[in-house]
Amino acid sequence: MKMESKKRFRKIVSLMLAAIMMVSVFSVSVPQTAEAATPSLKGSGSSSVKITDSNCYGMTKKANYIKFKSNVTGYVTLKFSNNSRIMNAWGHVTFCNSKKKALGVREFFNTASSNSAIKMRTYGVKKGSTYMIKVESEGGVKVSASVVSVKKSAGASRGKAKSLGKNKTVKGVMIAGSKAGDWYKIKLTKKQKLHISYSVKTNGLTQNGYCTGGIKFTLYKSNGTKFTNDFDYANLATPKNGSIYCLRNRYTGAETGLNPGTYYIKVEPHRASSSYKTSSGYYTLKWK
Repeated sequence: MKMESKKRFRKIVSLMLAAIMMVSVFSVSVPQTAEAATPSLKGSGSSSVKITDSNCYGMTKKANYIKFKSNVTGYVTLKFSNNSRIMNAWGHVTFCNSKKKALGVREFFNTASSNSAIKMRTYGVKKGSTYMIKVESEGGVKVSASVVSVKKSAGASRGKAKSLGKNKTVKGVMIAGSKAGDWYKIKLTKKQKLHISYSVKTNGLTQNGYCTGGIKFTLYKSNGTKFTNDFDYANLATPKNGSIYCLRNRYTGAETGLNPGTYYIKVEPHRASSSYKTSSGYYTLKWK
């Protein structure tokens, strides 16, 4: 959409929203003098909050904040659906701490999109922690939350890495605002290729469709050095991924299995560049 068209569209929408707000004002018989309490989502299970056309950012130029205090350590998935009488709502969401400080990037959503990645976000949360969800929407929007508990059993360091068995799947969570990683170890008893697969539910999508981060997976040797300088990650655009680790002859290119021994996998929040904050969310990891 060209810039002039965007400006014209926003002007029309603002006028229509203004008309709706005027109707709402005249329909209220008793003036409200007290400021409305901050709406909140439940700390477990499913719940939702609705933002009206007259209260949306496009009308007031003020962001709406939704309070969320998690009853579990795990993840919360937010879904944005239309609550407007005149348009398909769209805008931005920022996941913040209790003091409204951003824990991630300002992300784009559009309720009219058929792509779930554009209207859903997942964040890792800690039991007892309070978060503020900043919503800047053009048009009324319904914000639904689904909270899932995840037992965190991975090791906090390489020395405390959790064993990952063949054909076993482990689950974990990256907490929003934390840079801490999870460690797993794999013991190869014979020379073989190492096939790892993983999936994520995460966040980090800007208005131009760029994924700012995700969850990162790195293989380490038994001596603590990286297997290669490269790493793998999964994000909103590619929520399922995997790698086959092997040795390659530098002259012939022939591939052989890894030598017997213990290998480590570190799972941690990832950001696409230093200009972005890290992502968070849920992951699964499997040695196939």
